[in-house]
Amino acid sequence: MRWPKVRELKEAITVILSPRFTTRFPAEPCTVPPRYRGKPELQPDQCIGCGACVNVCPTQALTMIDAVDTQPPVRRITCRYDACIFCGHCRDNCTTQEGIRLTDQWDLATLDRAETRTVHEFELQRCERCGAILGTRKHLIWLADRLGPLAYANPSLVLARQADLTGQPHDLPRSPEGEGPPEPQTADFAKILCPKCKCELNIRL
Repeated sequence: MRWPKVRELKEAITVILSPRFTTRFPAEPCTVPPRYRGKPELQPDQCIGCGACVNVCPTQALTMIDAVDTQPPVRRITCRYDACIFCGHCRDNCTTQEGIRLTDQWDLATLDRAETRTVHEFELQRCERCGAILGTRKHLIWLADRLGPLAYANPSLVLARQADLTGQPHDLPRSPEGEGPPEPQTADFAKILCPKCKCELNIRL
């Protein structure tokens, strides 16, 4: 029974005589490791609003709402780091690989939860025939850039890449009865369409 006591006494004396190994935060800033996963931040220049990060978030710290009643319609992605577990799934599954990142910010304490959330808006692109949501305009332009010349196989991507995409949105047409899209016309091939409308045009025309 003596040896364990002597060993514990030796460890205590060693610790007392050893230099300090704890940090001096908050008196001095704390340096985190290079791969530390801290506060998540959406990068406005790189994020295309596709919602991939929202789909893989296990705690719903990332949420997405499509507001189609606004002019123009927008997609709102809300990031709440008070509900985040800093798992890194959002970063690993980002479509652009740079749309969201986990920073080295770890001191996130606050008395106001409103400060823990950020909202980012992306303009939505709707089908110009039936009004269905295709995605964000930034997403369509990103796809056209990634595909390069292959984008010409999809007229909607070509039209989305044109400069007049930033103009005023078109009024969505309706049938004379006021319900559903109008009858397909040849001119519809020069519009940004959803897959369903494209299929109907190719079958009927």
